[in-house]
Amino acid sequence: MTLPAKFIYTGIHVADLEKSINFYRKTLGMRLLFKAKIKETGGRVAWLMSKGSKQVLELNWYPKKYRYGGKSGLDHLAFEVSDAYATYGKISKKHKGAIPPFEEGRWLLAYVRDPNGNWIEIGSRLRKKKRTRNP
Repeated sequence: MTLPAKFIYTGIHVADLEKSINFYRKTLGMRLLFKAKIKETGGRVAWLMSKGSKQVLELNWYPKKYRYGGKSGLDHLAFEVSDAYATYGKISKKHKGAIPPFEEGRWLLAYVRDPNGNWIEIGSRLRKKKRTRNP
């Protein structure tokens, strides 16, 4: 089963968001695209990009109480799909540890684990008018 998906970014856990942003900017010359609070997790996020690259590095900081949070290391790999509900339905039949689709900002996101236990985010962009649908 091959599903059409486009790899869009790599997210990593960080223990200190500001220190991490400074490292990637000052040491590796990356540009800060944006940073924001994440209402759904209580955490914070920052996106950075290197000049001439289309790949995004997402830095994720989560409070200790967030059950999926960590201190550092790989957080997740993100793939954009046309229908997160359908893709989640197909993948989650064979893979455990899934988080069903939920809305976060302008995205409908879901998570599954790869065979090594790494989180894989599958997301589809929501239309201007948010839709709600039960999986």
